[in-house]
This record gives sequence, C-alpha cells and structure tokens, in this order.
Amino acid sequence: MAIGSSVIFRGEKYKIIWLYDNGTCEIKKKDSLGQVELVRLSELKIFEKTIDFC
Repeated sequence: MAIGSSVIFRGEKYKIIWLYDNGTCEIKKKDSLGQVELVRLSELKIFEKTIDFC
C-alpha cells in the first residue's frame, strides 16, 4: 500500500494519507472534510490499485 491508495475500512471507502513504520496509517474518508483515523494496515482492504509512473 502507498500514500494515496484507495482502501476499504469497515465497509466504506477511504484514502491513505500517511504511513508509519509501526504498521499503522492515517486514513481519511473519501467524502469527509479533515476527519482522520489511525488504523492498522492489516485492517484495510485495497479498493483500487495505485499505479506509479516512474
């Protein structure tokens, strides 16, 4: 998973906004204004694959 990836958490769409080395990340609901949740990566499912163009 990478910053900007779309994921599913508790049945709703979120976007990863920050990743931490300890296996957690900050996610933000797609339709939310600024509300951020701190969750474990293991709790997330990938919704859309993010493609990096290098």
